[in-house]
Amino acid sequence: MVHLYDYASFYPNISAPGWLTDASLGTYGGIFHAPAQQASPPSFGAYAYCSMPHPREEDYWLPEPVENGSVKAELVYLEYLQRHHRRTPYNILPGGENQPYDCDDIHPYLYAGSPLEEGPIRVYADTYSDSANPFLHDYVNGSCQYPQLTVGGLLDAYHHGRDLWAVYGARLELLPASPDGSSIWLRSSSSPLTQASAGGVLRGIWPEYSGALPLHQQAAAIDTVDRGFPCPAREAVLDKIQSSAEWEAALGATRSLRESLAELFDANTSAWMSTFDHFADNFQARLCNGYQLPCRREEEDSSCVTHEQVEAVFRAGDWMWDFWFRASQDAARYITLVEGMFIGEILARLNAVVRGEQDLVYSHTFVHDGDVGPILGALGITSLRWPGMASNIAIEVWKSDGLFARVLYCGHPIQTVHGSLDWTPLGELIQILQPFVPEDIVKMCKQNIDKR
Repeated sequence: MVHLYDYASFYPNISAPGWLTDASLGTYGGIFHAPAQQASPPSFGAYAYCSMPHPREEDYWLPEPVENGSVKAELVYLEYLQRHHRRTPYNILPGGENQPYDCDDIHPYLYAGSPLEEGPIRVYADTYSDSANPFLHDYVNGSCQYPQLTVGGLLDAYHHGRDLWAVYGARLELLPASPDGSSIWLRSSSSPLTQASAGGVLRGIWPEYSGALPLHQQAAAIDTVDRGFPCPAREAVLDKIQSSAEWEAALGATRSLRESLAELFDANTSAWMSTFDHFADNFQARLCNGYQLPCRREEEDSSCVTHEQVEAVFRAGDWMWDFWFRASQDAARYITLVEGMFIGEILARLNAVVRGEQDLVYSHTFVHDGDVGPILGALGITSLRWPGMASNIAIEVWKSDGLFARVLYCGHPIQTVHGSLDWTPLGELIQILQPFVPEDIVKMCKQNIDKR
């Protein structure tokens, strides 16, 4: 089988001089667009932010020793986690948006049921804009919530699930023909984004299933994903990272860009100027759902952001994520405070496989970019671009003359400082991740952080 992955687009040298300022780099092979109101099958050869690749039959290959016949092995367990699919933005431009968002073609269901009573009416949220609302002028017209899954994201989720079944169900015969409570574990954050994505993916995996399924989640205030639990030290470490000489140098290199955007969109506030999170989020959501890039709303000045500016914002976003979870001298501590407890949950399941006590064959967790990024950092990824929509990590456990792991990032073996994790003794993978699991997270979260 010929493998056509463009590893360069996944693993650029983000720390190289010029990454932030060299316009000729463009998006460095990245794809940042998707059609409106339809599925966007991933470009499986490259980093495609709007619809990241995932394991699928056409591109899937066995671990190298199994593929070349040097060992015989059986897949016995799959730990799969992914970001949600395409959505509307979190961050609305301070001066308001110059075009409406349309979500009439997706129905976010909102109802509760009980085994003690007859099933409820299936109500869904039907968002509308009221022209009499005086706050609408400086917001965005349309029929969406911000954020919410778009119909394109939902259709992508169906495709994602069908592809997972083709690989791990039909081909490798790991997934059960019908979901059950003993061999699968489904988990999400408390966000409607992850829950809605789960519904689409799981329907793709089990298209004939007619029952309800439990999607496990922890209480939002103490969730071990999506930064749910309170942790002052976590925010202090982030503040230290974003006060470092490297961060200040990056802000200096991008000052003219940020100031131009702030003037264009009335965004001269700390939230919009201290990182590239808000601008990137707004631009990504537009391009990923078939919308145009934003312009000013004033009739006398309809200036628009340029593609060159947007590409620079996306490169700066990549730099930001790489620095948070890989390049910063405080990255390891930050990963531990952000994601260490969830990494511990993953390791508990993997250790149960080692002990022969694991009844599960498949665990699937639906989370956010802020969960995928630190796990990639913990794995030692050699270069970390912003984890795109539906970005995913698959930890496959194979049984041969021992237990071996293969870690796929967006469908191909992840490249790390430990080498390619295509065929690694499971114990070694556990040793790679174990240092990021805190011994006492409550105590660690209360510790004072030296910002020097």
